[in-house]
Amino acid sequence: MIKSIRNNPLLLTDSYNLSHPRLKCNMDWEVSHLYNRKEGMILYGFREIVGDLLSIQITEAHVTEAEQCAAMQGLTFPSQLFLRIVRECNGYAPIAVESLPEGTWCPAGTPFAQVFNTVEGFGELVTWWEGMFMHAYFPSGCATEAFHLRRYLDAKQAEHGHDESFLWRIHSFGFRGHRSLEDAYWAGTAWNLSLQGTDDFHTTQHTPHAVIGSIAALAHKVTQQFDDEKQCFLRAIDETAAAGERMVALVIDTYDANRVIQQYLPELGLRARERGVRIVLRPDSGDVLQQAIDIYGVASKHGLLDAVGVIIGEGMNAEQVKRYDLRLEAEGVPLPFVAYGVGSGFYNHIDRDTYGWAMKTAYSNGKDRMKFSMVPIKRSIPGKVKLVRVGGELVVEAADETDRDGAYEMVYRHDGIGEPALLAAGPAFWNEVQQQDATQLNIQLSAKIQFKIDAFVVQYL
Repeated sequence: MIKSIRNNPLLLTDSYNLSHPRLKCNMDWEVSHLYNRKEGMILYGFREIVGDLLSIQITEAHVTEAEQCAAMQGLTFPSQLFLRIVRECNGYAPIAVESLPEGTWCPAGTPFAQVFNTVEGFGELVTWWEGMFMHAYFPSGCATEAFHLRRYLDAKQAEHGHDESFLWRIHSFGFRGHRSLEDAYWAGTAWNLSLQGTDDFHTTQHTPHAVIGSIAALAHKVTQQFDDEKQCFLRAIDETAAAGERMVALVIDTYDANRVIQQYLPELGLRARERGVRIVLRPDSGDVLQQAIDIYGVASKHGLLDAVGVIIGEGMNAEQVKRYDLRLEAEGVPLPFVAYGVGSGFYNHIDRDTYGWAMKTAYSNGKDRMKFSMVPIKRSIPGKVKLVRVGGELVVEAADETDRDGAYEMVYRHDGIGEPALLAAGPAFWNEVQQQDATQLNIQLSAKIQFKIDAFVVQYL
């Protein structure tokens, strides 16, 4: 059944939308904006989600199936609206979706996308797929998390004067922790935008231009094959050298991590140096940070720092990385000696509210509209807009306010005739994503936009 989840685009909506065409007094023309109301973020994934969805040609069979599904919920499907799409618009939604370019830093409160209908009478389509548009919160959240992790690495690299290998310290261990392959796709490709070390093998085909890599590594299942754990480690070093590779990770807690550190490490380090291999010990249970510090102490005592390192993958997230680094610095352990594998701690905390995603009507029934709200963060911006750069900052202007070039690009547009215009995504598109300066924290509003909002203040207060 999961293979069929996109077979009928009319079903990819919230049930309450089925009643809106008859509850509204006018569907002639509508405009809506999508916002990240709470915090700044990197926009990522919206273009591909929109394109994949709206490129599906709607048919009468879709309408019939939607009618049947509505009846199962005790609802009535707005068939005539969608039969008009089939019969008058070649089966494609007559709307336009424009957004900031992928990879743009969007300060809090940015209307990063704008949707409007292009044929009169189809205003309800502007928000029909709101729920699907909202799903881009996850790739955007992951891209933002990866962006902040990279900025942290860049800052530490500059602080200590480390070389470019320092940027490989944070490695993705996230594949197995995802709820779905789709989430794994978004998180993995978002990671590759900013970070380099990854075990997300599947992302290599989606981001072929990314600077990414991984290393050979033991798992517990490998160590458990051997009656003598140390022989497993020695074989791993030899086989890595024989394969022409230069690094291998050794998980050390299958039996007794302290025995590996105190008894085996000197011999393993010497063997690794002889074979031209660097071993990366991975403590995976217990006080893993203390074990990493102990590994540094033993390696330093025996002059093996050129052949030994550590990677910690147990319970890691961005804040844990920073806390561990503070402890390492306090203990005199050079940061390049310890790498981190970040698993579900990279993405499990991200939901739609993390960055405050919402879609709100800006024009309907012949007038500018806004959600005023008693809570300022939930207020929206009235009217059709454009985003411009003024003095390096992103500013919201009314669409007709100035002749400045706007920053929106058209992601999808269909004017009711022929095929839609679509800004395609894919591997080449991913390579074009450019992350921009992230110093602006909040969106700026032009004088005309503020005047419109002030008029609503007079009306509602």
